[in-house]
Amino acid sequence: MANLSPDFIALFISMVVFGLVWLQFSQSKFLIIMASIFAVITTSYYNLAHNPHLIIWLCNFTILMGLFLCFRFQQVVFDVFFYFCWTGSLMTLLIFDNPVAPSKDTYPVEFIGFILKHSIPLILTIHLIKNDNRQLSGKALKTSLSVMLGYAIVVAVYNIIFDQNILDLRYPTLNIERAFGQWPIYVIVNIILAAGWYKTIEIITKKLGLIQTI
Repeated sequence: MANLSPDFIALFISMVVFGLVWLQFSQSKFLIIMASIFAVITTSYYNLAHNPHLIIWLCNFTILMGLFLCFRFQQVVFDVFFYFCWTGSLMTLLIFDNPVAPSKDTYPVEFIGFILKHSIPLILTIHLIKNDNRQLSGKALKTSLSVMLGYAIVVAVYNIIFDQNILDLRYPTLNIERAFGQWPIYVIVNIILAAGWYKTIEIITKKLGLIQTI
C-alpha cells in the first residue's frame, strides 16, 4: 500500500463504496459515513494548519449536509445537497492541479480526504435515490439557486473583509477562468455557466423521473 499513489487509493475507496451502494449492500451507508468523517477530519486539519479561511468553501458545507442526511432526511436539505454535489463536487473532481487541494506528494492522507470529500457526496446522492427511494422536490432548482446566491453574497463580503478569494470571486485561479477574461467578465461567465448547468440538471432529473410529481 505504501507504493500506491494517493490518486489510486482515493479512486479505489470511492469505487468500492459506489459498488456496494449500487449493489445495495446493507452497510453501504455506514461506509459513506466513515469516509465522510475521514474526509472532514483530514481536510479540516489541513485547512486549519495552512489557511483557516478555506473552511468556508462550499464543499465543506456540502459534505456536512450529506452527513446530516445520513442520520435524518429533510427534503429541502436534500434538494440543495443534490444540486451542490452535481455542480461543485463534480466540477472539483474534474479540475486537475486544483490550487486549494493539498499536495498529494507532501500531504497524501489529506489529499485522499480531499478527493473523498467530493466523491463520497456524489455517491450518497445515488444511495439516497436508489436505495432509500428519495426524490427531488419540484422546487429543488429554485431552492438551490436561492441558497447558492445567498452563499455567494456572504462569501463576497467575507472576501473583502478578510482579503480572501473564496469561489474565485476576486481574481481567477484556473486557466479556464483566465480564458474568459478579467474581472468581472470571468465571474459573469461563471455565473451563466453555473445557472445553465443547474437547468441541465433539472432537465436530466426530470427525464430520469427523479422529481416528485405531487
